[in-house]
Amino acid sequence: MQMIKKKAERNVEEFLEHRRKKRWIEQRSGSYCFKLYARSLYITWGGVENWIWNCFKETSEENIEVAKLSHVCWLDVRGKLEISDLSTGVAYEIVYIVKLTKGATGWELPITLRLSVPGKSTKERQISLLDRAKARGEWIELNVGSFVAEDGETGEVCFDLYEHGGHWKTGLLIQSAVIRPLP
Repeated sequence: MQMIKKKAERNVEEFLEHRRKKRWIEQRSGSYCFKLYARSLYITWGGVENWIWNCFKETSEENIEVAKLSHVCWLDVRGKLEISDLSTGVAYEIVYIVKLTKGATGWELPITLRLSVPGKSTKERQISLLDRAKARGEWIELNVGSFVAEDGETGEVCFDLYEHGGHWKTGLLIQSAVIRPLP
């Protein structure tokens, strides 16, 4: 009985992990890639009424959850991944996949994208979502930055999307963050 219970718990954990993260090997390079869905990202106030969690079909057989911003004045979305999970000697890029709804408001100030790699300096850059999201209602990629996964490195690669300007924002959808080899 105990063995059946443990197997059932493992199956639930695997199911939940599949809804949070996807890992595959890119055919072109043979390198590991990751997609961290919104549930695996740290979203400030993500568990309260400021964000709405909706499911949609990513592929014909896969439902995923996305986070839809209802309203916040302090936007903070963070992700992290163990650098040792990546293929060594490979140049990677990290992108957030987001969408602005047609009625989105409060995006006049730029957002900041930050990348922290163990043993290297932190990189930050600002972009305007209004400039990037001309076709509202379409998924866009926000490039956080790139790095090389070196052999023997340990620690976490951290990537953030934030805007702490203090004015209210609405209508941003967060689908995922993707870590993939540079083209």
